[in-house]
Amino acid sequence: MKRVRVETTPHPYDVFVGEGALHARRVNAVVPRGATAFLVSSEPVMRLHGEAVRGVLASSGLDVRGEILLPDGESAKTAREWERMTVAMARAGLDRGSVVVAFGGGTVGDAAGFAAATYMRGLRWIQIPTTLLAMVDSSVGGKTGLNLKAGKNLVGAFHQPRLVLADPRFLATLPSHEFQSGVYEVLKCGLLAGGRLMGLVASTRGLRKASGTQLEAAIAGAVTVKARIVERDERESGDRALLNLGHTLAHALEAATGYRTFTHGEAVGYGIEFAVDLSEETGLASPAAAAAMRKAVRSVGTRTTLDPSLAPKAAGASLSDKKRDGSKTREILLARPGKPVIHGLYAESLARLIRAWIAARERPKRTVKANEPV
Repeated sequence: MKRVRVETTPHPYDVFVGEGALHARRVNAVVPRGATAFLVSSEPVMRLHGEAVRGVLASSGLDVRGEILLPDGESAKTAREWERMTVAMARAGLDRGSVVVAFGGGTVGDAAGFAAATYMRGLRWIQIPTTLLAMVDSSVGGKTGLNLKAGKNLVGAFHQPRLVLADPRFLATLPSHEFQSGVYEVLKCGLLAGGRLMGLVASTRGLRKASGTQLEAAIAGAVTVKARIVERDERESGDRALLNLGHTLAHALEAATGYRTFTHGEAVGYGIEFAVDLSEETGLASPAAAAAMRKAVRSVGTRTTLDPSLAPKAAGASLSDKKRDGSKTREILLARPGKPVIHGLYAESLARLIRAWIAARERPKRTVKANEPV
């Protein structure tokens, strides 16, 4: 069992990673017996693992007043589903001493967390992620939110959980493409921090050949990288933007395809490759460093093919990216593993680079100086 402490305000919290993480004593460390609770999950997760979560909540002595099942994927993160959740919370008689339990993948966590953040101006909540992507990314850091037609996560709030319980045994029922989706986020953390995590991903063929101990180490390692960045910059005014490595293009691809074509991780994988290519084009990364980083991305496995015809839509979608600040968008580049750089690019220029990169599926032809606000 590994424990990662996340020192955020107004309260720090623990992330437990390992078999047996889901235990009543950990729940009761943050929520007393007798507290009212509300469970948010999805039908497939409850069908596979409902007995486990209901058992631990019963053992914790929580008074579960209601459950709600959200649809799969990004369709969980809509204003309609938020309203359905909060109305159900009101009917269940939740008050400011209640706790919301998010049990599922990242979209369940994002949606349930936003409901917890906004109902009665904020309830406590616990994350129990059941996908690799949620374990290493969305369950840590307190970002909650909903999507709009104009873009992903444009409505949201920073609302830290009180506890995260990540048991890798849930991953045994995860489809292979969803497991791979999470590996890209593990690799992202490895590229940001440098060191052993990137090598672990590559040496185990994208964690497909990882032992239980190696998988636990990879999850805890990624969580630690993210936790240390979040502690420095909880509300993304500075260093936390580093966690958006690969996400400008990723969110644009997701929006351009209506969130139906790529898993989030696949889109991030393409986004990381774009960032690496741009890093080499600017002269920030050496050809050798760029080649090593591309090799690490491709070690994760095959992905859904990126159709060049998506270029115009994805480029247009990038202009609505929430990281945009006035005329510029913060794009995360890499000099080498462990040496990320926040690089401001004019949003229109970045959109043109994205369009050219997707259309050609090779590095943009134009050379850009590292300090040039193109």
